[in-house]
Amino acid sequence: MGSMTNVSRRSIFKIVGGIGAGLALGCVPLRAAERSDKKGVVFAPNEYITVGPDGIVTVTITRSDMGQGIRTTIAMIVAEELDADWNHVRVTQAGAGSKRVNGGGTGGSSSTPGLYNNLRKIAAGSRQMLVEAAAKQWGVDPSTCHTAAGKVFNASGKAISYGELTAAASLMTPPADAKPKPRSEFKIIGKSKSRVDNLDVVTGRAIYGQDVHVDGMVFAVVSRRPAIGATLKSFDATATKKVSGVIDAIQIASGVAVIATNTYAATQGRDALKVEWDNGPNAELDSKQVSSKMRAALGEHTEMPAGAKVVEASYEFPFLAHATLEPMNAVADVKDGSCTVWTGSQAPTGAQQQVARQLGIEASNVTINVPLLGGGFGRRFMHDWVSEVVEISKAVKKPVKLLYTRDDDLRTDFYRPAGIRSFKGAISSSGEIVGWSGLAADSAGGRGGKGRVGKPAIPYDIPSATNQQAGAGIAVPTGAWRSVENSTNNPAYECFVDELAHAAGKDPVAFRQALISDPRLKHVLATVAEKAGWGKALPAGHGMGVAVFKGYGSYAAHVAEVSVKGDAIKVVRVVCAVDPGIAVNPRGVEAQIQGAIIDGVATALKVSITLEKGLAAETSYFDYNWARIGDAPKTEVHIVESGDNSPGGMGEVGYPSVIPAIANAIAAVTGKRARKFPIKVSELV
Repeated sequence: MGSMTNVSRRSIFKIVGGIGAGLALGCVPLRAAERSDKKGVVFAPNEYITVGPDGIVTVTITRSDMGQGIRTTIAMIVAEELDADWNHVRVTQAGAGSKRVNGGGTGGSSSTPGLYNNLRKIAAGSRQMLVEAAAKQWGVDPSTCHTAAGKVFNASGKAISYGELTAAASLMTPPADAKPKPRSEFKIIGKSKSRVDNLDVVTGRAIYGQDVHVDGMVFAVVSRRPAIGATLKSFDATATKKVSGVIDAIQIASGVAVIATNTYAATQGRDALKVEWDNGPNAELDSKQVSSKMRAALGEHTEMPAGAKVVEASYEFPFLAHATLEPMNAVADVKDGSCTVWTGSQAPTGAQQQVARQLGIEASNVTINVPLLGGGFGRRFMHDWVSEVVEISKAVKKPVKLLYTRDDDLRTDFYRPAGIRSFKGAISSSGEIVGWSGLAADSAGGRGGKGRVGKPAIPYDIPSATNQQAGAGIAVPTGAWRSVENSTNNPAYECFVDELAHAAGKDPVAFRQALISDPRLKHVLATVAEKAGWGKALPAGHGMGVAVFKGYGSYAAHVAEVSVKGDAIKVVRVVCAVDPGIAVNPRGVEAQIQGAIIDGVATALKVSITLEKGLAAETSYFDYNWARIGDAPKTEVHIVESGDNSPGGMGEVGYPSVIPAIANAIAAVTGKRARKFPIKVSELV
């Protein structure tokens, strides 16, 4: 069930081109006093909920859906408290708007935890208004009525549907004290639901940014810098303009835009372009220099207690691209004093404000329409492509569709920072941790020297633990990547804890349990060990590794089983136990964990961004070789009920403990440790 299951792709294009998206892609539904249709009044008590006279409940989604299923989660929360008939629930997407509607953006696993309680109160209040409308019609006390499946019932069992109450409910005052249901009464939350977009996605009717078409638009690609920080000196478009379909080539802030009647012609025209660049200060920058500068930025470890067994280890992590399946793209239509943009954005209001500043107009004159996102992972927070398409549209005075080719997307990214994590630890004669010193240096940070000292964000009770952070100040653009700093910190912590367990001569699961006081984390660790069969005999060449993570209000633990044969590493099986507090949609939680496991396999064993002559060497999925079907392990996801009354985040949570579980499993097979990622058998020590 989706928002547009009865609308063809062609008709959507007409909607987008003709009226700027309407309910299909962008605007917030109007309030009841401002809106009606031929069949009757629409009940719209707030920015999130409308109920039509036909009984259809439409939920306005105020976060961007990039495959994580947030449209479904939000709809389930609202439908639960509204007591709606799930079969009559639809969704519509909000674009840029007020802080209340979509100011926070979509990231950091914040959507469900941030919206959950507020949406429940709003929906409970809307339900109360419908009950009061029905009670008034019947002349009974509202307290004698109840709701279920989109209807209000009185004490005698008589029912009236929500659709029949829209006009009367619109006259009611929203209550200030609406009380959401107790968890024991949930009928929708906690039950697995298919995503509301599934049918549209598999039938090709779902609208992504690349699908948007506006009448009269032209197409553009950009000839980009050959090195980070390079600047344009000159260009010759004589040959470009001879390419069939090419309209023009113009200089913009980031390079030279080639405009054509279709994207193929634009890329052919770009290939024919003669461009002269000043390659700038980073023309010879490569990954070896990055590594060297990060190591130079590390500080000095604190002293370990005398007489203790000392363990030292360093782990190096590469730059990573987001490599979303749908590369960056947008359509912009700049007119005198206004601008309309269609793009997959994780922060539509941020994009709106950016465009307003760029054009020198009021933000209220900028419309950002948000289709489905073909992947995000933090990349679609940055909006560099939006600036480009707006600049081009303003110059050519037409609507423009800008598309990043795959090499554009990989080479013009805000990468996950490269980093080094160095540790020194001490184990007492009784096998206890009595010293922990951590040093961290990232490619980014700009501090260029010794950083601040503080407590590490490890999930263990180690009073003596310290951490010192520094930045190498390298000019490679970086940004948020799935689980942000936890994508490097937690793998390093969990690999080092495993090394300390080995030095102490203790079982890695038991060693961790002794260091954990948080009962929820202890529970997921115990669960994953049990479900994975920790300690059981394995075939020759196989080993198991374990790791945990807590953050974003949730808890996860993974056990990976790997096989190592010669230089070949195969992840055979990954078991995860996850405690999200309340699993609003268990099927969605499972999908998030499964996706995170695939990301973990890819980044543990296969992919990195390497710099050569100031630019990423990787240009496609052939050399940025993400996990394929044959790389996928058997997965098991076990959702642990904690009894918590609110949900934690999920999008970031399933990733940080996958990589160390794999690395620790490899160590269990080979007796050697990974010091550099992605892991190669020849580099184990």
